[in-house]
Amino acid sequence: MRRCMPYLLLGLALPVAAQSLQALPTDLTAFIQNYESCLHFSGEEPYDEERRAFLNEQIKQSCTGMETQRAILGKRYAEQPALLQHLHDRPPL
Repeated sequence: MRRCMPYLLLGLALPVAAQSLQALPTDLTAFIQNYESCLHFSGEEPYDEERRAFLNEQIKQSCTGMETQRAILGKRYAEQPALLQHLHDRPPL
């Protein structure tokens, strides 16, 4: 049972994280999803040319314009510290 506990806790935390994203404005949610995708695909290993092309496309789709979007959202939510915290929690890549 002790071995299963971390997985059980993770399984309980994921729905909470998804619910908290649903409560955010859609533009901020899109930024967070792109940020997470950019971070993920940037860290993947391009072990062959097909994989390299796939990763490059995913990085292009998720990373392009990220800092411009961050600046726009920062201005838009400048008076809402709880929303700004989501930007501050994700440093520039």
